Amino acid sequence: MMPRNFILLFLFFTFCNYSFAQTTAPGYYISLSNDSIPIQIKMPKSVFGSVDFSKFLFKVEVQDSNNNLKKFKPEDIKRFGFIYNGEVFSLFSKPIFTETTLRFLEPTVLGEKSSLYQFQTYDQNGAPLGTFYTLEKNDGTFAFVTTGLKSLDKFKNLLKEFYQESPDLLQLIDSRFKERKSIQADMIELVEAANN
Repeated sequence: MMPRNFILLFLFFTFCNYSFAQTTAPGYYISLSNDSIPIQIKMPKSVFGSVDFSKFLFKVEVQDSNNNLKKFKPEDIKRFGFIYNGEVFSLFSKPIFTETTLRFLEPTVLGEKSSLYQFQTYDQNGAPLGTFYTLEKNDGTFAFVTTGLKSLDKFKNLLKEFYQESPDLLQLIDSRFKERKSIQADMIELVEAANN
């Protein structure tokens, strides 16, 4: 009985070590002084050992060419990017909720006049709860909207306030944002129109 327990224990710890082994991806970060620094990005893991991109919201851990580890919060760098499983990722340090609350956000539309960033929240089972959007104009002004707002009218009013100087965009906002399931597509269409 003892050897069997030992084997089970050995297999358990071997599996745990394999599951929680740290994965890195080649990448870079842009410093506050606009220097581009090549590094390895440590991929954050979930409790079950899979890569959990949502953990990048608050911080990123990097490894430099000398194997030194550093942790950066959104206020420490401008952005970072990496290649993982053949896909290119970039996350930008941008405000959410207020202009002083910074997080690493995924760009959805990067434009000369207006840009759109987002992050999604999930429940403990991995089901999406809602999406938070940050809109940015080239003059450095921001607007913050979330799919968690109870009414689509309030969502539309926040967008109208942000784009109030453009009658065409106000008309577009009125003609869109009729259903929650189309908010993502409507947001992209709005910001792309703002850049034309």
